[in-house]
Parts: sequence; structure tokens; C-alpha cells
Amino acid sequence: MGRIEKAEKTLVLTHGKILTPLDVIPDGALLVEKGKIAALGEAANLPVPPGATRIDCTGKIMVPGFVDLHVHGGGGFDFNDAGGWTGAARYHALHGTTSLLPTVRPLPLPELEETLACLASGYPGTGDGPLPYLPGFNLEGPYLNPQRAGALGKDGLAKPRPGAVRALQEAASGRIRLMTIAPEIQGGMKAVSEILDAGILPVLGHSGASFEEAQAAFDAGVRHVTHLFNAMTGFHHRNPGCAVAALLDPGVTVEVIADGRHLHEATLRMIHRLKGAGGMIGVSDAVPLSGKGEGSFRMGGEEVTIRQGAAVNASGNLAGSRITLADAFRHLVEKIGIPLAEALSMMTLAPARLLGLSEGKGELLPGGDADVVVLSGTLEVERVLIGGVEVERRR
Repeated sequence: MGRIEKAEKTLVLTHGKILTPLDVIPDGALLVEKGKIAALGEAANLPVPPGATRIDCTGKIMVPGFVDLHVHGGGGFDFNDAGGWTGAARYHALHGTTSLLPTVRPLPLPELEETLACLASGYPGTGDGPLPYLPGFNLEGPYLNPQRAGALGKDGLAKPRPGAVRALQEAASGRIRLMTIAPEIQGGMKAVSEILDAGILPVLGHSGASFEEAQAAFDAGVRHVTHLFNAMTGFHHRNPGCAVAALLDPGVTVEVIADGRHLHEATLRMIHRLKGAGGMIGVSDAVPLSGKGEGSFRMGGEEVTIRQGAAVNASGNLAGSRITLADAFRHLVEKIGIPLAEALSMMTLAPARLLGLSEGKGELLPGGDADVVVLSGTLEVERVLIGGVEVERRR
């Protein structure tokens, strides 16, 4: 689901470095026809159709569009607000995100069903240009540990009850893809089975689970973890907790918020060593005021303020981030020292594979959707194509 724009132009992006991200073409060219990647390869060997529009990418890098699994808003717009989520999607598109899961915070169940039903109706017809593809939604709760709710607050939390997950999925027209749960709460493990039965991937997060409880959840079908180390049991040498259980299970992928605030640089390096590019997935966890200056908004029944560049709640605790995936990508490369192709895979291929996306999402392939980001030599986003149509930057 996404904004469909007709790609009429044939484009050739030429003489740039291409990262697919599995392969590197040092002096590459990429041909876009009818919204698809018709061909890619060495610039010297790629035939250019007559009448094609050439885009010189000398000194630049062509990469797949970023895939964000966990994002609450941006640019002053909130995915929980029916009137604002097109603006949030456009904000992240301008920064290179071409596929995303609008992430819904815990709400009282009737209100949550209403929000999901609204999201399921798709983008309103505003003529706002190409917008990111929406594979579905990420439901962060409501079955969370109240002691680990963090900035989400406790107002919208609920105890598992039979049939509730199915009702939420029906309200969302079957489009909930991820659902965060604390498996240690009463009824949590049974809820894991109900989440799976509803066609949703259960995700461990906002949890006080022990190492053993987390292992049991992974054995039961939980294969992903929400923002590792944040809002969950910390490490102790006699009680390693759920984060260590996730790190040691090769079949479990983990989210990281690489904003320089949520995780220490050494922690990110450790996660990379243990999980690699396939098991470590970058997310923005961006709040609605991402991209804005000082200000405040309501989340989880309390006020969240942008203070000294960070989103914090009334207790001074972090309440999501202000970054885009492009920011996270640069942080992993420049500050953490992760190789370019590996860091790129964490923002593109790894999340796309977790969701089972097709049409070349998360990688540049002949026949795949032309979701392409052109980066400068300093990894700044300069140009974004979604389905072969450029996302225009307003002045």
C-alpha cells in the first residue's frame, strides 16, 4: 500500500558508485523505465535508450531506499493522528525512506481499533507526490510490562484477553505486520500464539523478561526485538536478561536506535559483532517533532519535550528519537566504524527480508521497484526516487 505515481520518464542515473547492497559497482549506471529498474551495471557498458533523461551521479553513491520498521512520525506530524500521517510519510521520504511501517502507540482498545481502521484506508488523495510504500503497520503494544512502558506511558496498556488480537487485525484489514509484547506478563505466552495465528510477527519489547523467559518466547515464535537494550531488562552477570538472550540467538533480529543517545558506541559495536549485518536492523523510532526545533507534544498521557536535541518526557527519560534512517546510517558508518555496505544492509535489505518484501524492496535489482536514493560523498541524501518518481524538495 502506498501512493502510486505514474513514472512516465525513462531515467539513467550514471557514473556513480552503486551499492545494491550485496554488490558494489564503482562506476555504475542504473536505467529506470516505467517505475522499475530496467538494468544496472558498469556505466561504460549500459546502453542508454534514445530520449532518456540523464542524471550525472559523478562522485555520488546510489543505494536502495531505506526501510523503516519503527517510526511514530516526523516533520511535526504523527502517525497516530489521521490528519497528519501523510505529512509524516513525506518527511521521511525526503530523507531517503521509501518503505515504512507507521508505528502505533498503545491506546485504549476501542480507540486503537479506530486508529488502525483509519490507517488501513491508505493515503488520502492529496496529490502530494510519491510517498513511501506501506507494507503494513507496527503495533507497539498494548501487551507491555507497565514497569518497562517508558515514554509510551501506562494509559493504553492492556492485559491479554482472548479474541482481542484478532479484532485489532480485522480493524486493520489484516495489515498489522509487527506487534510488540512483553511475554512475561500474565497471559503473555498465550498471546504470542494468538499473535502468530493472526498472521502477525510477535516482537519482544518493553519487557522485564528474564533470560529464560525470553528464550521460551523465542522458542514459541518471537523472532524480533524492539529497540534492543531500551525499555527492557539490563545486563547483569548473574541475570543476563532478555537482551542477552536475543544477542545469543542467531535466529532473532534486533532493532537499534543509532542516534548517539539511546546506545553507547561500544554497545553498538558489540551488537554488530554478535548479530552482523543480517541480524542488526536500524530503526529511527522517530517522534512527531523529528526535524523540528524546540517544542512539545503529548504521548502516552504525558508531555514529551524536545530539549537540547533530545526528546524527553517529564521524568527526563528518552522518549523516542529525532533522527531519520539516513542519520542512523551515517552514525553507524562514521562513529561506529561499520563498513558502508553492512550499515546500508541494516537499513535496507535486513528489514525488507524480515517483512518478506518482494519487488526488490531493500535492494537494487533488475525488475525491482525503482526506489533509489542518491547520496553525496559525505552520505547526505541528495535525491530520492520512489517507483521511479522523484520526491521533490519544497523551498
